[in-house]
Amino acid sequence: MARSDTVNVLIVDDDRAIQRMLADALTRQGFTVTVERDGEWALKTFEKKPFDVVILDLLLPALNGYEVARKMRSTPKGRKTPIIMISGVYKNALHQREAVQKHGAFAFIEKPMKLQTLYKTLRDALGDAYPDPPAKTQQIPVAPPPSSMDGAEGVTDRFADPTAREEVTHVERASQSVSHFQSIRGDFAQKPFPEVLAEIHRWKGTGALLLRRDRVKKIVYFRDGFPQSIKSNLLSECLGRIMVSEKMISEAECEESLRRMKQSGRQQGTVLIEMGCISPHNLNYALNLQLQRKLWDVFRWDDGEYQFNPRVMPPADPVHLDMSAAAVIYEGIRRSYDEARLLRVAGELGPLYVHPSENPLYALQDTGVGEEEQQLLQAIDGHKTVATLRALALLPTHETDLFVWAMKCAQIVELKTQPAEGRPKVSIPKIVAAARPMPPPLPEKVTPPPPPPEAMAWEAPPGDVEAERPSPQPRPAVKARAVGSLLPELSGVHSPSSAEDSLLRERLAAKVAAMRKQDYFEILGVPTTAGREEIKRAYFAMAKEYHPDKHFGSSSAEVRQLAAQIYDLISTAHDTLTDPVERERYAKEIAAGVKRDIGDEVGKILAAEGRFQKGEELMRQRQYEAARRLFEEAIQLYDQEGEFHAWLGWSMFQANPGDAATADAALRALEKAIALNPKMDKSYLFTGYIFKATGRPDKAEKQFEKAIQCNPDCTEALRELRLLGRARR
Repeated sequence: MARSDTVNVLIVDDDRAIQRMLADALTRQGFTVTVERDGEWALKTFEKKPFDVVILDLLLPALNGYEVARKMRSTPKGRKTPIIMISGVYKNALHQREAVQKHGAFAFIEKPMKLQTLYKTLRDALGDAYPDPPAKTQQIPVAPPPSSMDGAEGVTDRFADPTAREEVTHVERASQSVSHFQSIRGDFAQKPFPEVLAEIHRWKGTGALLLRRDRVKKIVYFRDGFPQSIKSNLLSECLGRIMVSEKMISEAECEESLRRMKQSGRQQGTVLIEMGCISPHNLNYALNLQLQRKLWDVFRWDDGEYQFNPRVMPPADPVHLDMSAAAVIYEGIRRSYDEARLLRVAGELGPLYVHPSENPLYALQDTGVGEEEQQLLQAIDGHKTVATLRALALLPTHETDLFVWAMKCAQIVELKTQPAEGRPKVSIPKIVAAARPMPPPLPEKVTPPPPPPEAMAWEAPPGDVEAERPSPQPRPAVKARAVGSLLPELSGVHSPSSAEDSLLRERLAAKVAAMRKQDYFEILGVPTTAGREEIKRAYFAMAKEYHPDKHFGSSSAEVRQLAAQIYDLISTAHDTLTDPVERERYAKEIAAGVKRDIGDEVGKILAAEGRFQKGEELMRQRQYEAARRLFEEAIQLYDQEGEFHAWLGWSMFQANPGDAATADAALRALEKAIALNPKMDKSYLFTGYIFKATGRPDKAEKQFEKAIQCNPDCTEALRELRLLGRARR
């Protein structure tokens, strides 16, 4: 008999994708989930809250998994709590035995793991305490539907902070000043929300989607067809309410944080970190969860008005939805549609034939689905009905219907009354799965932890590629100097995410430059004798790697632009070589020695990137004025990259920190950087340092808080907040 009270699981893994996958899967199983990224915060959380089981990765920053397990086992409650270790590096049988026999693990699971294996292991560990999964009609627990009276004019929420009340005001004002220019408007009674999302994605729309139902108002902001953020006039969707409902903090902790907020003027997340209630990474997780909660609520609306205004630019918020449009559609449908509602909206799906999309731009969207859904997607061939897909039993019947309808809304499949002509079609996802693997543009770098005590045999086995990759080399520090209040040295200005973007920009730029010099056969990596099917397979494999969804969440405009250039090149190569007439014409061009230029836009991007890198090097040498000139040249060549503007502002201030006019100009450059790229922590960090150096600590504090929201590993911002907090006390 499963117990009825809460069953708490602590997931410790520094990979956000793994965190999200495990958190979603275990929430659907009925667990209450807490996630942590590093070992030190995991130990603090474990000490404060009761947990029934721990899932622990071995490769963690700061404190490795073996040490975390040892310290947990040294506490009374830790001796009784099952710890399931997971790893993608330490995989052989010796490691599994060592994990259990020497380090007290209940079990050891290799990555990538099958969820069914994890469920079975958890059942073995918990026995009768394994939770009951939620009812099918509510597969994933969400917050109860907010009252339509809960808004600017209605009931207040006792956990609402000043930021939430400012958001209510923003939404109310925006809804009263809507432009008469709308490209989409209508009612959800005629077109459900998932289809509206898909339509904006198909247009690659940028703008604001205003939603109204009774007195509830929300605004979803889009960029290039991807939902970025959402604002609401519901105080019940405030951050404090979300964290309490997720049991990330207690009600008493939330109320105490609000009390301290009123005294200090600091943001709630910063106060909670200072109180030791949450880690910076869990603050980032909670902010993302808050955005998702606001969005999932709209999927439950059966009526309500919507209108899209492409003239409204998304606000410069530091936290964005980290989900593709297709993933949002599937997740929202899965959370919100029971059998009766799906039948009412989609009709009887059973007799309809499911055809795979023939357009890779739609077929290869990032859906964020699990193994069973991927198998179902690959089984779609235009000759199977929904009833046939149900019979495959890869998913329960209702979940199969939800998945098919979500994929239809996302344009990944089509539903028709007739089967495809001729032989069954092979779906593009299946072709990609069977094709030769494409090397990723930015291989993940993994640094193994030191060997555990008394277990030297746990060293990575010879030939383990992941373990043998070199650690990223830290860049030299950029020194900060200013008048008045001296700034501390910047020891880690190059955040991991920024360094990754920079390296990715380099590799994509090199890829574009190389491809511009190749013919279409070389671009696709096929011989000149290649047939249509071989060309298609090569193209689909590359299309998957450089699909717009691959980089939709990138903070770098250059990365998105370069990836789009590559996708356009391989698409042109495919279209030319699979058309007999065009292929013959192109073959004659090659024979005649016709050469193609690199292209003006790509050439400018490459030149801009080169100047930016030289400017960074000069900053490390403290040649600030020379660096400033190079950053200005980079911006003249390509002015849409936020990082260029951020470093321009910082170099200006470093070159002349005692001049008030220079400081103001530097802040304007940083404002431009934030407008172009609100997810980059350095822009807020540099702005905070300038405010601090010019005697404005209150403004500096808010910038440091935003830097942490962008990058929980921004140690400089955390340090500055601690110093400012001490100074206030």
